[in-house]
Amino acid sequence: MKPNSRALVLAFPIVLLLACGSPVVTPPDSGTAPPPPSGADAGDSQVATDTAGQLGADSATPPDAEVAADAGADSGNQADMGSTTVLRMPWTLIALPDTQYYSSNYPQIFDAQTNWIVSQVVALNIRYVVHEGDIVDNSLDSQWTNASHSLHLLDLKVPYALAIGNHDYPGGGGAVSRDTTLFDKYFSLSSLDSPSFKGIYEPGSASNSYHLFEVDGQSWLIVSLEFGPRDAVLSWADRILKANPSANAIVLTHAYLYADGTRFDHLTRTDQAFNPHTYGVEALAGGVNDGEEIWQKLIVNNANVRIVLCGHVHAESHLTSTRAAGPPVHQILADYQDDGQGGDGYLRIMTFQPNGAINVSSYSPHLKTYRTDGDNAFTLSL
Repeated sequence: MKPNSRALVLAFPIVLLLACGSPVVTPPDSGTAPPPPSGADAGDSQVATDTAGQLGADSATPPDAEVAADAGADSGNQADMGSTTVLRMPWTLIALPDTQYYSSNYPQIFDAQTNWIVSQVVALNIRYVVHEGDIVDNSLDSQWTNASHSLHLLDLKVPYALAIGNHDYPGGGGAVSRDTTLFDKYFSLSSLDSPSFKGIYEPGSASNSYHLFEVDGQSWLIVSLEFGPRDAVLSWADRILKANPSANAIVLTHAYLYADGTRFDHLTRTDQAFNPHTYGVEALAGGVNDGEEIWQKLIVNNANVRIVLCGHVHAESHLTSTRAAGPPVHQILADYQDDGQGGDGYLRIMTFQPNGAINVSSYSPHLKTYRTDGDNAFTLSL
């Protein structure tokens, strides 16, 4: 996710340990999805808990006309919808971490990921796919062509949301501008159109978008934010969240957690490399917000945010934080790009159980193996 990352990452032994030392298990070869290894119990001791203080966010402005409000849903295994009772079933969200090296050098691995997703839509009840950013390594037509081919294999099979990473801007990872011309060319609004794709921040670009879908009577909202989102983007996202208070919300953004499971914070954690404030976008108008700023300005005062998904840092970690009001927020980092062949094809499988448990596993359709260490196989609770 960062310029010259193969050289720079040597300064972070924890990243190499996570990337190279994670045990894997090879599932039996079959035509159906291999069962994921069982995760740790909810409340696993490896899940750090943060009780950070809060800063007040700006007061909400009236939602724009394009903001769609969505009705809430009851909790529990069954939803009482008048005279109809809906039996809740497990469902799955797939997260694709940094695919930049697949787009540049190993497009067959990218294809293997998305082909596998399509093959498992029914078996795993996959309802959404998200990309955590750094779709490409350099913003070049050749790499966007590869990425477009792989991701558009999902079209009409399963809906998906894309986040913009620093490598998706011009500058070879330096993010010297917020120009999304090539992203918009290969992922036009018409090509991404689906019933769940509800809106965008800027006309003509899905670089900031939101998505609404329903699973067994329960509403879910995904808000996808650009790398180091601008202040105005956070204000837009705040309006979306407040317009849909009953939907369980997932914030998707590229740079949020650091390798050690803490949020990026350029004010108090100057030891953290690769903070969005250190990239070219810092010099642009509109501002830049890192993980702690996103937490304080957007998440603390929106109780419907339940999950944050991110990549960027070459590691896997997760953090559960509490707020004065609302349930805990699970923040999850995954980025395998320092593994062999740019990540060996690992992706995240998040299975949402009717009892509120979320089983998180890490699987490679390319290698047909799971990672089973505590940062790659664990259970959380909504």
